[in-house]
Amino acid sequence: MPVKTENRLCVRCVLPENFPGVKFDEHGVCNHCLSAPTLEEVKESVANLHSELVNAIENNKGGRDYDCIVAYSGGKDSSYTLMALSRDFGLKCLAVTVDNGFMSDQARINAARVTSALGVDYQLFTPAWSFMSGMYRESVNNPDIHSRAAIKRASAICNSCIGLINVYMIRLALMHGSRLIAGGYIGGQVPKDTAVLELNLDLYTKTRESTIGRYETSFGEDTRKYFDIPQELLSTSQMRKVTVLNPMLALNVSEEVIIEELAPLGWTPTRDTGVNSSNCRLNDFGIAMHYNTHGFNPYVFEISEQVRHGLMTRDTALKKALSIPSLEEVRWQAKKLDVEIDAVR
Repeated sequence: MPVKTENRLCVRCVLPENFPGVKFDEHGVCNHCLSAPTLEEVKESVANLHSELVNAIENNKGGRDYDCIVAYSGGKDSSYTLMALSRDFGLKCLAVTVDNGFMSDQARINAARVTSALGVDYQLFTPAWSFMSGMYRESVNNPDIHSRAAIKRASAICNSCIGLINVYMIRLALMHGSRLIAGGYIGGQVPKDTAVLELNLDLYTKTRESTIGRYETSFGEDTRKYFDIPQELLSTSQMRKVTVLNPMLALNVSEEVIIEELAPLGWTPTRDTGVNSSNCRLNDFGIAMHYNTHGFNPYVFEISEQVRHGLMTRDTALKKALSIPSLEEVRWQAKKLDVEIDAVR
């Protein structure tokens, strides 16, 4: 089972010396901190991203059924995203949750409360457990199924799930004629300049073919149902692109502020999802797997980014980055997935 590594950490953020591409200077400061913008420069950058976000919204709202399809986990970040887009930007949103079989009961309650309070239409999609469990097992057994760069931002389990969710959001956007898709990703989870991202659907489907083929070999015959955009759906839609929004990059708010502002909507923190998630009970298992395969917490990059942006203290970051899932938690998750505990070395 995972043990806390003794790797040296950056003295400013919490990136460990074994994180890909990290180098320390003679004072123990990592290259990411050395090249990081000042807090004033961060504020200026966030303001620019906010302007870009506003322009993208103004230019793309007015979809057939909904202005925006929001990938909604019920967690704090996606709840704040939904609140901002619906209440502050006035978008007609469809909030969509993909239940991966490990959604916290409190996250379900939170999703129902928040969407009701905001007056937002809500859809819950539950993919077949036979596929999801197989996908997760293969992610455990073959963590290299995703690109090498992907290990910096998420575990293999999370990357598989995120990929499925992203494709489902695109499908819904095409079905409902929505030119906007949004997610609750924060700094460090996605590149810092992707508050707004235009996605050419024709190019997207072409470039994804090799990835889908690799997934199909690993995940089985139903893979295309979950990871492909059917050509008939593209051909019946007049849309050739969608605009992907990551509003949290342009809002740049701390966890404390997020929780405080969500409280009036009835959102309550979960107590069964570990310290790095507020919706998913499989998260600790993904962290344990990542620790044992790569030697560091898959959340450490985003945690460090929060420190550099002044949104989290280093003491709080240390608690999150060095948090080790309990053996008891990992055991029941492994049992539900029918994974031998020895597979999580």
